[in-house]
Amino acid sequence: MGEKVPGETGRTASRELEIICNRPSSFEIGDDLGNSLRRVFAPVNLLIVLGLFLPWFAALVHAHPEFAHYGIVDETFNRFFTRAFNRGQPFWYYGPMLLAALFPWTVLFVPMAFAAWSARSRLTRADRLLIAWTIVVIVFFSMSRTKQPDYILTGVVAAAACVGRGLGYAWHHREGLAARLVARGALALAGVALVVATALGIAVARGAADAGRLAAMAAAPRSIWHAWPTLLVVLLAVAALAALAYARRRTGLAVTAFALFPLALVTVLLPAVVGFAGTRSAKPLAEYLASLPDRTEIACLESYPAGLSFYLRRTLTIISEDATPLRSNFINYWLRRIPLRPSTIVAPSGRDAWLGSRETDAFIVAPDRSRGDLEAWMGPRVPVRAAAPGWWGAWVPRPAGR
Repeated sequence: MGEKVPGETGRTASRELEIICNRPSSFEIGDDLGNSLRRVFAPVNLLIVLGLFLPWFAALVHAHPEFAHYGIVDETFNRFFTRAFNRGQPFWYYGPMLLAALFPWTVLFVPMAFAAWSARSRLTRADRLLIAWTIVVIVFFSMSRTKQPDYILTGVVAAAACVGRGLGYAWHHREGLAARLVARGALALAGVALVVATALGIAVARGAADAGRLAAMAAAPRSIWHAWPTLLVVLLAVAALAALAYARRRTGLAVTAFALFPLALVTVLLPAVVGFAGTRSAKPLAEYLASLPDRTEIACLESYPAGLSFYLRRTLTIISEDATPLRSNFINYWLRRIPLRPSTIVAPSGRDAWLGSRETDAFIVAPDRSRGDLEAWMGPRVPVRAAAPGWWGAWVPRPAGR
């Protein structure tokens, strides 16, 4: 009964030898990295990159000669090596940003990252590529003196792919380390969902969602609070499904639990998402302004609702010391180098003169933060009314005799 099948020992030894021989040594990994770098920076690849980039850059510089200095010096070197853009953050800034961007999959990414480091000698080439991709993006932009969250989006994609590969290992090897990590992650997700659901329930019980407090809220949080019953049900469902996945050690249930909240955002929670997006978009304001007479001049006080020109298909007037409300560094760079101010950018010191020189009616738009300034400027003769969530407006007829 304990006798070995002839040839089985030889086949087993052969398989073990094949695994050992195919496992890359540290020398081979280093040599493979050198070859990979040589292929990446091969002359033909550099020519392809230049062929794609140079025609666009040449056309842009031909149209705007000042962009050559701005694009290379200001927007590239100064952005990376100086704090000229006033967006400095600590070196570790992108660590929390990465974890926030991956949520709720963060509770799987962190333990999987530690497990991958422990098993780094057994990783496949695809695994090493995704890990290197994530690390290089995060480290590179962490060294930049200017930091913004969207700089690391490509790294987030690679990190998400790493989580996906870990889930694949867990699915195919249900007794392996990856499956155990997914089960523990499901338990952690259940705990997080229960904590958030409890906090939401306490906030509702204390009256944070009653009509009076809702009316006093800003537009963005108000749009979210209206959906609190649905949100509470979704959180409890996530907690229950994640706990069941942990109890039964089922990777499929765990994936469903992790995916439930993102799916809810585009289904049962979509009205809240749409309401929140409406507070961040210029479309509701554009719909309000579309009812004005065609020749009415629209001016924005110390602001520019992003996309408003697109929706209205017209040029707007900005009342500001510079072009900062447009959120374009290049326009400010350009304005500092031309002798005359464009007629569509009115300095605050000249706004009264501009208001008195018009030959058409005007509608002045201001965000919540500038409502007081608009009311003080208009005085009691012109009422200031709500134009859209987060925006106020005043309709000013053209001066008499014009």
